[in-house]
Amino acid sequence: MFYNNIKALEKVNKKLANKITKISLETCSKDLSAIKNENGEYILVKNEKYIDDTPSPNEAAEKIYLEQIKKASSRHDFILIFGLGLGNLLDYVHTKSITSLILYEPDLNILRFTFEYVDLTKYFVDGRLYITDNITDCINYISEKYLIDDKIEFVYLKNYLLMHTSEFTALTEKIFETCQSKIIDLNTIKKLSKYWIKNIILNATSDSETYPVNILENSFKNKTALILGAGPSLKDNIEKIKTNRDKYIILAVHKVLETLRINNITPDFCVVIDSNWVKPTITKDTKYLRNINVIADIKADNYLKSLPFKNFFTYYSQNNIFSNKLQIKLLNEIKALETGGTSTICAYRCAKFMGFKKIIFAGLDLAFKDDTAYCDGQIASANNSTSVKIQGVIVPTLEVKSITGEYIKTRADYAGFIKQFELLFAHDITSEIYNLSTFGAFINGMKYTSLDEILTPETITINEIIENLTNENKFISEKIKQASIEILKEEKRKISPLIDRINEWFEMYAEHPSFFDYATSIVTSITSTMILQDYVQVELMKFSKLVLSKNIEEKKEFLKELFITILNYSKNLDNLI
Repeated sequence: MFYNNIKALEKVNKKLANKITKISLETCSKDLSAIKNENGEYILVKNEKYIDDTPSPNEAAEKIYLEQIKKASSRHDFILIFGLGLGNLLDYVHTKSITSLILYEPDLNILRFTFEYVDLTKYFVDGRLYITDNITDCINYISEKYLIDDKIEFVYLKNYLLMHTSEFTALTEKIFETCQSKIIDLNTIKKLSKYWIKNIILNATSDSETYPVNILENSFKNKTALILGAGPSLKDNIEKIKTNRDKYIILAVHKVLETLRINNITPDFCVVIDSNWVKPTITKDTKYLRNINVIADIKADNYLKSLPFKNFFTYYSQNNIFSNKLQIKLLNEIKALETGGTSTICAYRCAKFMGFKKIIFAGLDLAFKDDTAYCDGQIASANNSTSVKIQGVIVPTLEVKSITGEYIKTRADYAGFIKQFELLFAHDITSEIYNLSTFGAFINGMKYTSLDEILTPETITINEIIENLTNENKFISEKIKQASIEILKEEKRKISPLIDRINEWFEMYAEHPSFFDYATSIVTSITSTMILQDYVQVELMKFSKLVLSKNIEEKKEFLKELFITILNYSKNLDNLI
């Protein structure tokens, strides 16, 4: 029985299977045993404490399921089972649900003991069960599988929970954070992917001169960068920033340009990744822009191309298929860099890439100051206990730990950004990273201080450096444009036969029994095209889960909507390519 259980587990978690096989039955049995109740049910005992719920593990499993499971009801959803015991709760949940199941059992000895005496192989047959013994693997599994509309619910052995309360709390908190981040990421993709493709096509084929940002690599080795975000603390530091202007290179997000302009500060670089709504949020003084270099993501709003920036640098992200294709086609003359995520994160990545040693942030608060949301004075007025209104838009909120150690209110999506920054800084062992905020969210990996404490006497000039680099690369802009046109034309050739196949599918889907198999072959072909794959990437993720559904009408409706979206979009491509 043990051998068969291990073979089944190896298919979903080979690392855990290897761990269990290294434990002898004699070792795990020192603290573990099973006793039989009056109904003939076995109960797992560890150090004379019940692991399974008493007096009847089977009745307890039914009660726990009915109490805890309220929303997780589809194949896309998840039920996390905390504690294996002798498998009674797993058995009941597997029998009653159709969801994906995650069994979290931190005690390897319990796994070894139960694998010896209970046949668990049937729970692996339908591919719904994943077993892990640690939070990291659990989080990674959920992060990989979880989509926007999925639901996650928990069941647990009540006796076991009392022994592992802190671990259960840590697990649920980590899962909540992961789901929040995924929701933010997937909502962003769903909302903006249509803009991204349009902007990539227009930006890549534009006649305006542009340079890949990688030509700036190490151009400011060991210098000081000041990154300006849109948080309220920017205004708190504006006078000192102005006084010390020649001691650093400024990289500013585009939403702070008007604040800088009225305070007579001109940044060296403006960093933009926003794919739309740049026009209403950037300064209207185009004369002011003529002394500013812009760094814009390839997916950024094409409106930027109409503005008179001094020099235009394009940031090509590694997570973008077009950027990777262009890098290959141009034999690495452009480099696809790590994704920016937000304009402030992109500015940080640029600062790292340019070689800056000291990286100082101002306006990176990721929290409200009283009722002020941004440096331009926008107010976050209370809506209810869990949301505010900013310019008439309702924004969900939560509280995070602040620099002072107290809790401070912030936008719910900022919690995800805090984690992103902390992950970046944890891997940065070469930079000195500072934050001038005195009230904002605490971000691990930054030193909180004042500008006076950081700066050293030095004068940094930029114009000659930029002029030399652009002169050395004056022919790259046309090469990028021609290579981009070739890539996009190749993509268009791939799309044409797919459109024909989609039209064929519409002719037969209502009656033909193999409609879903044919649709699957079309979707598989879509994943080989750059433009369509990016355009409907969230829909493709949902399709991968729809394969498991037995609801024929659900499949038909989803595919109809997906294919109509593609057909409508293909009609617009002729105007872009």
